[in-house]
Amino acid sequence: MTRAEQPTAPQPHPDDALVADSRERAVRALLRRPQLKRLWSAQLVGGVGDVLALLVLVLLALQAAVAEGSFGGGYRGVAFAVATVFGVRILATLLFGAVLLGPLTSLTSQDGPLDRRWTMVGADGLRAALLIVAPLWIDWTPEDALAVLLVTAFVTGVAERFWTVCRESAAPALLPAPPPEGATVRPLPDHMDALRRLSLRTGFVAIPLAAVTLVVASLLNNLLGTGIDWFGEHRAALASYVAAGLFAASLSVLTFLELPGARTPRARSPLEGLRRPRSAGGSDKGRTGAMPLLVLASASVAAAVSAAVAVSVLHAKDLGGGPVLYGLLVGALTGGVVVGIRTAPALLPSLSRRRLLALALAFTGVALLAAGLVPDVTSVVLIMALAGVGAGLAANTGHTLLDQEAEDQRRTRTTEHLHAVVRVFVALGAVIAPLVAAAIGPHRLENGRFVFAHGGAAFTLMLVGALLLPVAALVLAKVDDRSGVPLRQDLRDALLGGADPDQTPAASGFFIALEGGDGAGKSTQAEALAEWIRAKGHEVVLTREPGATPVGKRLRSILLDVSSAGLSHRAEALLYAADRAEHIDTVVRPALERGAVVITDRYIDSSVAYQGAGRDLSPTEIARINRWATDGLVPNLTVLLDVAPETARERFTEAPDRLESEPAEFHARVRAGFLTLAAADPGRYLVVDAGQEPEAVTTVIRHRLDQVLPLSEAEIQAREEARRKAEEEARRKAEEEAARKAEEERLEREREEQLARLRAEEEER
Repeated sequence: MTRAEQPTAPQPHPDDALVADSRERAVRALLRRPQLKRLWSAQLVGGVGDVLALLVLVLLALQAAVAEGSFGGGYRGVAFAVATVFGVRILATLLFGAVLLGPLTSLTSQDGPLDRRWTMVGADGLRAALLIVAPLWIDWTPEDALAVLLVTAFVTGVAERFWTVCRESAAPALLPAPPPEGATVRPLPDHMDALRRLSLRTGFVAIPLAAVTLVVASLLNNLLGTGIDWFGEHRAALASYVAAGLFAASLSVLTFLELPGARTPRARSPLEGLRRPRSAGGSDKGRTGAMPLLVLASASVAAAVSAAVAVSVLHAKDLGGGPVLYGLLVGALTGGVVVGIRTAPALLPSLSRRRLLALALAFTGVALLAAGLVPDVTSVVLIMALAGVGAGLAANTGHTLLDQEAEDQRRTRTTEHLHAVVRVFVALGAVIAPLVAAAIGPHRLENGRFVFAHGGAAFTLMLVGALLLPVAALVLAKVDDRSGVPLRQDLRDALLGGADPDQTPAASGFFIALEGGDGAGKSTQAEALAEWIRAKGHEVVLTREPGATPVGKRLRSILLDVSSAGLSHRAEALLYAADRAEHIDTVVRPALERGAVVITDRYIDSSVAYQGAGRDLSPTEIARINRWATDGLVPNLTVLLDVAPETARERFTEAPDRLESEPAEFHARVRAGFLTLAAADPGRYLVVDAGQEPEAVTTVIRHRLDQVLPLSEAEIQAREEARRKAEEEARRKAEEEAARKAEEERLEREREEQLARLRAEEEER
């Protein structure tokens, strides 16, 4: 039998309920659980209804303010009314989501007086009733309609908080149970993380869906208005009734929801994590110190979207539209955000994520500027959609970069901080933007045939877009990881250079690549991991680049010898690719095909970082060359040992080779290049702070491998044997228990028979 024919450790198929390494599939797997799907359906329907209710209340408040002449009347009065609606809703969220969250959580806890399911049902019923009567207040109390509508907005906000607290408390009890001890599922699932992602996405999607619903309902309302005067006078009435119907639908779903009585974690405040995370040395600024600026950039673009949504009703009025145009503007902007978030990971993957963030911010700013300047309705809707796409790209890219800035153990805290800051900026944008529109007011300039007439909302959009441009410039100036390479050249290479290599992991075995700058400790970690994995029963092949093959050794001597200092950058890149091609064909692929675990010290990413980011070559071209050289093989896991170049240089114990002798600026660019690669593909990377003790680094890597590394045949057999022994032990105990009970029953029967005989003898006497 040849080595290729030898049996390999079986690859366990992932359980559908627990999924494998895909976060997308992990989220979808939760929806296979009937009760959790029921709760999610109620959240989606109720979420759409809640956003639609807010949009309707803004329209009704605008109508009431125009009729009453509120806040002094005119444009400023209407803008103040819009700002007040958003302010009242935010006040309700702040009071019952943060200030009074403790008492509210106690009321709806497992031991509290309020049943979670019926509290959610009651909140939906209350909101449905409020939305049914909301359009009627303008007729019933024409002089106080705005005040009553503001109270309605506040009460619906309070009801939404009660509903959300109950859902957040109840949902964890519906999650699948953790896998049993010794389960062969790889990677181990994180159900709470999947639940948070599902909830966050549902909230995002609800906004454009509500806007589309508003457009459809308003069109039907206009159709009814041609025959029924009341609908013609109340153009948001049908949308209000649709929102009430959505709450009724959510109520009907929740009525049949079954919630277990298990204790669950408390609901979290929307402002939890607002304070910046702290590390041992003070405020946590991330691996490269970019965290504060990345948070500011992400929050700024969120505030810009919030401000644009808040003034959209005013802008629609200025453009001569009504609820339909309002819904189109909000739907285009927020729908674009969803599209941008979804497409960001695949957009220009070879372009530095930090540069992409700056470009997305600038694109969003320019689009909002144009949306304020252009008077044509169709163009404005299209431009708002483009602004949303840019904002979505910026949001996703900023979040990805923050994940790479934070250590694994601090990542959750960093995400909480980002979300809290974003919520604050969104709230401020929603309230301040209409106030700014009110302060600016409408202006009209005429010079012959040229007429420049815009309302305060248009000027506010232009102001918001203009404020995003310096944020984009600041990001590019402060956190650019490709300094020295012209942005135009980088962007051209990303646009015209073709796609990055497809991710095609090996069908068998497990491929681990250790990446990082010189002095990061890759060799130390490779040896430690190889020993640990061998102890699990795997065949381990420990290799390196360059120099793992006879040809590679000769290439290594050329590449690293200081006498090759004049080697051209292109020749250097091609020599590394030649070594890699030989390495893959003669060492890596044969080992993977027989089921071994391959650990390589450096792989493709080193070429992209050193010759792409460190030199002046195109990272896209470097990636394409190496894709051809390796036939598209990528690791199952890439461990990036991240360390500051200054720290790494202190670890050198021998005379530095040709690359180690490069200046500090070169190694700083290389480090930034590695982090950019990790940010573009976070699912395949584990970024570890290599500045800590080697044992601590090994522990972090082992923890990830415990989740994703397939079990060896020896481990599977050992666990199967343990399971068999446990079953035999349980069967033996069951047999002993059955025998004991049978003996007790026999003795009981004998005792009863003896008593019966004694009673019979007593009766005979």
